[in-house]
Order: sequence, then structure tokens, then C-alpha cells
Amino acid sequence: MDSEYLKSTVGPALTAAMSALVVEQPSDSVEYLGTYLLSYVKSKEMEASKQEAEKRMAVLLEEANAANAAAEAEAAAAAAAQAEKDKEEEALANELATSTDTASLYGKVLDLIKARTNSSSVYLGRKETTDAGVSQIQYLASTQEDMVGKVLKGVADGEEEGMEGVTWPIFTSSEVEETLTDAETGEESTVTKTVFPEEIVVPNVCRDPAIKCFGLPKLGSYVAVPVRYSSCLHENGIEDAPPPPEPVAAEDVDPEAAAATAEPVVEEPPPKFSPVNVTSEFIIGFDSVGQGREFTKEEKTFAKAWASKLAEASQAAELKLWNEDIVAMEAAAAGEADVVAAIAAAKEAAAATAAAALAELGEEVTEDEKAYKDAESKATAAVEVVTAVKDSLFAIAKSNVVPKSETVKALTGLVMIAGCEKGEYTDMLTNKVEWGKLKGLIGDGLIEKLAAIDITTWAAEGALDGVKGVIEGLEDAGTPFSHIVPVVSVSGTAISLINAVAAKAEAYTVFEAKKEEARVAAEEAAAAAAAGGE
Repeated sequence: MDSEYLKSTVGPALTAAMSALVVEQPSDSVEYLGTYLLSYVKSKEMEASKQEAEKRMAVLLEEANAANAAAEAEAAAAAAAQAEKDKEEEALANELATSTDTASLYGKVLDLIKARTNSSSVYLGRKETTDAGVSQIQYLASTQEDMVGKVLKGVADGEEEGMEGVTWPIFTSSEVEETLTDAETGEESTVTKTVFPEEIVVPNVCRDPAIKCFGLPKLGSYVAVPVRYSSCLHENGIEDAPPPPEPVAAEDVDPEAAAATAEPVVEEPPPKFSPVNVTSEFIIGFDSVGQGREFTKEEKTFAKAWASKLAEASQAAELKLWNEDIVAMEAAAAGEADVVAAIAAAKEAAAATAAAALAELGEEVTEDEKAYKDAESKATAAVEVVTAVKDSLFAIAKSNVVPKSETVKALTGLVMIAGCEKGEYTDMLTNKVEWGKLKGLIGDGLIEKLAAIDITTWAAEGALDGVKGVIEGLEDAGTPFSHIVPVVSVSGTAISLINAVAAKAEAYTVFEAKKEEARVAAEEAAAAAAAGGE
């Protein structure tokens, strides 16, 4: 066994050494043989080491290839995910750019910001003022449903203390000086610019006592960014356009030569109206409550970018709607004479009907009943007049620009006298009439309600005080309610109807009181006659 081992291990080395010894014939055979064997061993060791290195290299290369493949797969997956994100963002940006109802996209914008910033919740608030002049931030949309309808209370104009939360400074401007250098002369000049904060950041909501929590406070950060744009859909959003500038004649130009060489130009008529802008202010707030972390610079930058996109889209959408209103307004102005004629004809027909009804009353009718019947006929006639111009009334309700306050008051009185509840046409958070709600009530359903008014409802003491207060100071003849010319006449019919219903209610009250007096007197007379006959 040992001999076999030696053959397999030492044999090849000795064989090679002896063969070399025979060929070389050294003078010292022993030394040569020893040196050869040492060289042989070293050579075999190097060969074995090389083979081991090659094996290790093959393993490392395989591992590197696997790692590269995994990295490429990961990069491809990341690129696909990013492409999907880009596609989603591009689609939403296109929706914003083409929509005239950006409010319907609030949810999508907030969901996107939530996903990209890893927020716990995201919400959009609008700065408003109540009918008492107190500012507030109303939360209109949120990724967290229970935030919608919540408010941050502010203060009245002129007051500085008492605001809730930490968001209010985002609406406060400051002035900064900026130095400008003329590119040609190198001269410097200083200009003053009005700037607003770009963000409000609270690193840890649990450590800021001023923070307003709408739920249980948890570790996390809060950020608010502004959504600020120029709005033209308010009641003073239309004004007469200024006259176009006079053309400036070029110097050293022969007028006859210029006229001969000039191409014919089709000039468009200058606009009759121009928009008047006011600033609409919103905020997008987002938090990491429950995560115990602050937002990164990239996350805040993303939120700001989409707040800007929303602002730009809202401004562009309002301008589109404003232009649509101008087209409708000019068409309505062209039909002004027809509307006025329709109102006159309806009034004449209604008056004739009312007079005929009054003439049919017998001589036994009391003056109080006659007065009530007359008021009833006039109220019915007023409803018929409004019905005759309902198309014009409905056209006014399609306006995106809020009509002048007088028009809004007249239409508010109309829906009130029809029996609509206050919450149907007011913003319950500000207690002010909301045009978007009010216009939604003006349709065929309103006409049906007007025709079916229950006078007993309005005959109760004080029942008409609210309606009368709304239209106080408005006249049946109408006032310059807006640039939409027929609004004056149509609003006048609404005021006439309200006044007619009020007169009917008053006459009804007197008539019913007299009837009650007569009934009591008759009962007393009958009782007295019965007592005398005994």
C-alpha cells in the first residue's frame, strides 16, 4: 500500500528527475537530483495554484455576471416603474391642462402627492371669509375623509391673535429688495418685490403646541405649500375693455410705398370686455404623522411643483369659463328686446286674467276677501311672468362668473320664497350664499315650486322677514345687476314675484283674521239669541 502511494506521489517526480539526469550528465548527480526535485515541486505547486486561481476566477466571474444580471433586472424594473409614474403624472397633467372643472381633480392630485411623498395624509384647504368677516381655511378635499369639512379658524381683519394652527403665515406677504444690473450699461437699480412664503414646515408636530391636530397627535412632520392664482369668476370679474392703443407710424417710411407693398390685413374687432382678477388662495398640507420622520427636500419639491400645476390649471380653467360667459353674454344682449317684450306681454296677459277673476266675484264678497283674491291673482300672475321668461332665468343660472350681488340677492329671494332650505344655497361654514349651489336650484323644479307656494307658510308672523331682508333696497324695475343686460329685467320679475307673494300673505292674514272675527261674532250672536228665547 505504501509502495503504491509512493509510486503515485513520488514516482512521477523521480522518473522525470532521472530522465533529466541521464540527458544532462551533471558532475554532481546528487546535487542535481535534489535541485531538480525542488524545482519540480515548486512547478507543480505553481501549476496547482494557477488552477485554483482559475477556478476562483471562474466562480467570481459567475457571481459578477449574476450580480450584473440582477442589477440590470433591478434597473429595468426601476425604469419601468419610473416610466409608469411618468405616464401617470403626464396623464394627470394633461387632465389638468384641458379640464374646466379642476375641483373634480383635487382627489387625483392629492393621491399623487401622497404616493410620491410617502405622506400619511394630504389635504387641500381654501382661504375664505365668513359673513362676519372672520377668515378661515376650509378643507375641501383630503386623502383622509374625516378632514373634509373641517376648518382652521382665523381672525377678523385688523386682528393678529387668535388664529388656529401654524398655517396662516403662508398667506402673509413681505417686501424684499432686489438689485438689478443693466446688461448694457452695467448700472444697478433696486426694486421692491412682494413675496410669500414657499412653505410652512413643522419638523415634529408633537413638539409644537400651536399645531392644530384633528386626530390623536403622533410623531411626524407637517408641511403646507401654497396654491395661489388669479381668479376672474367673481362678481366684479367683468369690466369694459380699454380702447386699443393707437398705431405708431414708423419713421422715414413713404406712406404711399408702404400702402402699395403692404399685404391686406383682416383686423379682428377689439374685445368689448376684459377680465378683472383677484387672488384665490388655497393650501396643500401633508403630514407624516405616525411615521416619526421629516420630509426630504425632494418630497417637498414634488409637492410644490404639483401645487403650482394645480394653480396654473385653475387659473387657465377660469379664464376659459370666463370667455364662454362673454360669448353667452353677448348673445343674451342681442336678445334683450325679445326678453323685454316677452315680459311685457306676460304681464299684460296676467293682468287681464287677474282682472277677469276679480270681476267674477259676487257682490256678497267682503272687501277683505276681495283684497285677498286680488292679491292672489297678482301673485299667480307674477309666477306666470317668471315662467314666461324661464329660459332667460335658466341662462343666467348657467353663468360661471358670479353675477352682481343685486342679482344674487334677487335669485336668493326667489329660491327662498319657493321654500328651499338655507343649506341648499349657502356655504354652511361661512354662512354666505354660494353661487355654485344657488345656480343649481334654478331650473324647472324651481318653477314648479313657485307655482305651488303654500301661502299659509308665509302668512305666519315673521315668516317673510328673512326674504324681505334679502331683497331690501331692490326694485321691481331692476338695477344694473351685471353686464348681462337681460338680467335686469329677469331679476325684476323675480323681485315682483316675491313682493306679490308677500302682499298675498298679508292680505291672506287680514282676510283670515276678519273671517275669524265674523265667526266668533256669529257664534256670540247665536248664543245670545238662544239665551233670549229661553
